[in-house]
Amino acid sequence: MITQSTSAGPLAKRYDAVIVGARPAGAATGMLLARAGLDVLVIDRAARGQDTLSSHALMRGAVDALDRWGILPGIEAAGTPPITRTSFRYGTDVTAFGIEPLYAPRRTVLDPLMADAAAEAGATVRHQTAAAGLLRDDTGRVTGIVVDDASSSDRGREAVSAEIVIGADGLRSWLARQVAAPVTRSGTACASWMMTYVEGADLADDGYLWAAAEGALGGIIPTNNGRHILFGGIPRERFVTSVRGRVEEAYLELMAELGDDMYEAAITARRVGPLRTFPGHVAQFRQAFGPGWALVGDAGYFKDPAAAHGISDAVRDAELLSEAILGGDLENYERLRDDLSTGLFTILERIAGFDWTLDELPGLHRTLSRVMRDELTRFESRHESRPAVLAAA
Repeated sequence: MITQSTSAGPLAKRYDAVIVGARPAGAATGMLLARAGLDVLVIDRAARGQDTLSSHALMRGAVDALDRWGILPGIEAAGTPPITRTSFRYGTDVTAFGIEPLYAPRRTVLDPLMADAAAEAGATVRHQTAAAGLLRDDTGRVTGIVVDDASSSDRGREAVSAEIVIGADGLRSWLARQVAAPVTRSGTACASWMMTYVEGADLADDGYLWAAAEGALGGIIPTNNGRHILFGGIPRERFVTSVRGRVEEAYLELMAELGDDMYEAAITARRVGPLRTFPGHVAQFRQAFGPGWALVGDAGYFKDPAAAHGISDAVRDAELLSEAILGGDLENYERLRDDLSTGLFTILERIAGFDWTLDELPGLHRTLSRVMRDELTRFESRHESRPAVLAAA
């Protein structure tokens, strides 16, 4: 028996899966499940293509997945330049090398493309639609949600039932709160970040720059149509004592610490977006599933942006969760997610915690690179055991 929220009307429809969140984690999960033949509803309270704070960079696993899913051509067609080299600068010492092409699309480009891929696969995708209530049966099992369509003139609410409700709604996940998903592991590191977009700067379009000074991290990321992200990170304690109330001044001071090129771009290039801040949050794993529900993306596993790995992990975990749903083994999903993520979680505790000197940081970055390669190798090696229907999709 389904227990409905008192504010909901009669059940409108039954789906195999309802996903709260239509950004990369939710859209990818919806796309994969729909391609496998499931009836899927994906909702998001934001408008289609609405911007959001992001590190943008797609690491190798994400690029490979988007290429495999047929989404990469749309990213390239939107004016996203291929990144073919990367540089690490420690004070004045620079190490640069070539790489296979990576990309860093604006979220106004990536998110609509992924939502459209889910819709093209057969999922029902509804933006400006919020989750307004959770449905449970007499045993407490989640059986659906109440949705509130803000794009409708009468803001009508309806109850939809589902075999599984998936939270892909970020670090402060609505679904995680509703089901009281416990944090199973928490870090202690907490960096704070500042970033903005610029255009017209004399900056290369084909390379990442990752810069470091004592007690500071930052860089330059090329994104769509000749624009670049200038960003910097500092310990949370410094942010609290020296940034609040003077964000602009603190941002320029940080750019100057990270390099003359970054400072010059910060003061001379035209800004094409606001100066945004992220005070930081400790890394954490949440329980990944329960009776009738599951979490994916930042809703289930969040790590500091210092590795620019959030989108890549969201895409990875969307594939792991889809496999688990189709194979009926959500316990394996949580085990794989945690096992694949532990190495990155551990090394980021030191990097994002600024537990290093400038002489030590290159070694930590080499460890980070090795951990990311190992994670990708291990993730790809399990493809032979993927459910046949997902492999075909």
